[in-house]
Amino acid sequence: MFNQKSIIILFIDRNRFQLYGGNLTGIVSLDVPEVILRDLDVISRDGFYTLMKQWIKQYNIVGSQLVLILSESSYFEKIFTPGQHTEVETDVLKFFDMVPFESIWTKVYPAEKGKRAVAISKSLYEAIHQGFSLQGLPTKAVIPAFALGPESTKRVMDPELAGYIMKNLDTLVKASLMDTQELSLAVPQEKKEEEVSTPKKKSNLPLLLGVFGALMLILIVVAFLQFR
Repeated sequence: MFNQKSIIILFIDRNRFQLYGGNLTGIVSLDVPEVILRDLDVISRDGFYTLMKQWIKQYNIVGSQLVLILSESSYFEKIFTPGQHTEVETDVLKFFDMVPFESIWTKVYPAEKGKRAVAISKSLYEAIHQGFSLQGLPTKAVIPAFALGPESTKRVMDPELAGYIMKNLDTLVKASLMDTQELSLAVPQEKKEEEVSTPKKKSNLPLLLGVFGALMLILIVVAFLQFR
């Protein structure tokens, strides 16, 4: 059973983010610029972190857990039904290969007559999870819209939808894309740590050129001695 006062709902519809819960008195709507987020892929992670920090400060958001709700337009899904000449697992993998994100998180759910394959942008999820975790709001669940049942087609979180999510949160969390172990994999790091890069290996080209030059010199000397 969730303590609703500790839960912040983040509803995502492409570049429109909406926050509800915790100490917020209503629904807060925020737009993410395309220079930061474009086609659900994060362009500037540092810009994203800065934006989330501003939101927390501006609205004095207090909570202990974040629940992500993805609208139908914020992820890809397809239902596969077994056929006489069809391998569902193969078709699911082909579908995931076609998803136009640089990297993806995926999950296959049981459906009434087959399987439901879902894919989300990995860069978007990780940026949200890490950015809010740095502000004290780790992610509890990532829930795709189909789990909302009669409310699944909504692209805006209105008071009715917000109330439905809070009321059915215990059930909705069971449809999360990530389990507890997966959620812990995206460990937030301080900016200084993120900027540390692995030094590139030094090129062997100068050494090879030196060896080649020495061999050529030896060949010239040998040829000179032979024709002397």
